[in-house]
Amino acid sequence: MGERRARGAATLGLVAGLLLSASTAAASAPPRDRVGPGATLVTLRAASLGGPTVASRDAAVIARVRRLVNGLPVDRPAPVCPDDLTVPYVLAFYTTPGTPPYARVSFQLGGCPEATVSLGGRVVAPPLGGPRLLATFTLIRRLIGRPTPTT
Repeated sequence: MGERRARGAATLGLVAGLLLSASTAAASAPPRDRVGPGATLVTLRAASLGGPTVASRDAAVIARVRRLVNGLPVDRPAPVCPDDLTVPYVLAFYTTPGTPPYARVSFQLGGCPEATVSLGGRVVAPPLGGPRLLATFTLIRRLIGRPTPTT
């Protein structure tokens, strides 16, 4: 009976140590933004040629859009996706208008919905999505399409 207690206590100590080290590591590693700060312009357009583009230079709108994108969870793609006939939307972040964007987020809303973040043309994160992807996209579209209030 004493041997069994000793093994149980050792196992419990090991589990507690693992949990403590995992929580310490998680607490010390700040979440990494997929889209960094610095944008002075954000645009959203349908990826097809001639699609309408909406844009905002409002710093508060840009910051909120960044938070929404950075808050999307990683989404595991489904093993089989239905045919996707929808046109993706591209959200682009610019430090200076007239230059290439420093970050792009491609929203694919049909088939297996997901968002893909690219920096300098390279995909930098696994597909993002989750059950709130469409609601998040809709909010981003409303925020960017809203006229900036004048004072």
